Amino acid sequence: MGIAIELQSVVSAKQGFALPNDAAIPVLELESKMPAVNAAPSAELGMASVEAVLRCANLCLEDGADVMVTPPIHKESMHLAGYAFEGQTQILGETCRSRRYGMLACASELRVLVATRHMALRQAISKLDPRFVAKQIRLSHEAARQTLGLVEPRIVLAGLNPHAGENGAFGKEEELVLEPAIQIAKEEWGFETAGPAVPDVVFGQGARGEWDIVIALYHDQAFLPLRMLPRETAHSIFVGGKILRTSPLHGTAYDIARSGKADARPFAFSLERGIDLAKTRPTCV
Repeated sequence: MGIAIELQSVVSAKQGFALPNDAAIPVLELESKMPAVNAAPSAELGMASVEAVLRCANLCLEDGADVMVTPPIHKESMHLAGYAFEGQTQILGETCRSRRYGMLACASELRVLVATRHMALRQAISKLDPRFVAKQIRLSHEAARQTLGLVEPRIVLAGLNPHAGENGAFGKEEELVLEPAIQIAKEEWGFETAGPAVPDVVFGQGARGEWDIVIALYHDQAFLPLRMLPRETAHSIFVGGKILRTSPLHGTAYDIARSGKADARPFAFSLERGIDLAKTRPTCV
């Protein structure tokens, strides 16, 4: 790309952090084979990206770093390398050995906890039972307090069906699954949660700052409204574990790799957001 940048290899993160600000940028070398210079999914790219995430995650767990910021990982490359993870969130959750973890996707004022992430819609709906949804409600409340520092968060659960079922006219999941989940979260953990709310209304309310977190039930229910908001501030936060991780919401975009067309603003914002959260996040999560 012809970018004037000076790099240097270091043996540890500690060595890199100890360098003066005007030194060449320190780089931790991977053990994985250097991927070929191409713009297509490959096992080599998947191997390198998963190793990088695991290395960073363990640095955070070992107190060698306060926050990690990740570019997107291409799921196909990861699977070609033999990793069956559905995404980085699962890698981080399993590395943390978290009992519950998730992704808080954010753009402007809208923050969305995605109950089910990268899976077929049919599979996502099949996972929805009162206990599972109650755990997502609990995760949202804990993330609001422990990661965002909100004392009394305003959290709402989106409905699954059009008009949130309209009293059973368009589906009974609200009555049979979502309402019991809200009750479980209140009775067992003391968390007050609004909903089930009409999906085509509640995300607009969240974007106007009327809710601190909206809980979405499946991937596209969350990301369609998020994609309508300015992409330069769109980012995600890993929640439910000791690791603090931020990442832009966009994908790998292999079609414009090494073309100079990529917009760096979302990644730069994710970096700044991670630093800000690291300064204010409670030490015990």
